[in-house]
Amino acid sequence: MAVLSSQCSIPWGARRFFHPVSATALWVVITLGFLQSAQAQSVSGEGPFAANFVGYADNEVEALQIGPGRFVGLTNSILTAMSADNADFLHNQTGRCLGTWSVDENRKTFEQEVSCTYTDADGDQIYESAVFDEQPLDAQHVGTGRWLGGSGKYEGLSGVFEIRTRSLQSAREGLVQYVGTKQGRFSLLAR
Repeated sequence: MAVLSSQCSIPWGARRFFHPVSATALWVVITLGFLQSAQAQSVSGEGPFAANFVGYADNEVEALQIGPGRFVGLTNSILTAMSADNADFLHNQTGRCLGTWSVDENRKTFEQEVSCTYTDADGDQIYESAVFDEQPLDAQHVGTGRWLGGSGKYEGLSGVFEIRTRSLQSAREGLVQYVGTKQGRFSLLAR
């Protein structure tokens, strides 16, 4: 088992932790996201933003049992982000997240911490960290993310946002698939 984040917050490994949502929904979201061309425009400014993302991760590292019904593991996922409000910020970007998670089967809870990097069509990057405090295992996962800056046009980026993720029915054994949203504020002063 494992939990994914920011963008990434999903139980991995044990199939009993997956929510049975159709993988067809994932295909539709991915297809719609790629129908729009990547835009490498200036994104400076501040204000609200909303973005959707889809992701997946292989279950390559087995979870470690640390007590009766308690497990810890690693999150290693890749994502695609698309602006939900047709803005340039976080639109058509690829991402990668690494982190740790823990699950308590007896209490039916999980928590997770992840760090993510998104890259746009120009190769400029956005850095993020996210925390999913202890919460019910079988519910939609909700966390708090922070922009930690970036490279190129994203240098100096800051802001806080809410992340919501939901596991999908996996298309194959050993693969975790999920969808999610980010919504909050960002600040990026023009240079």
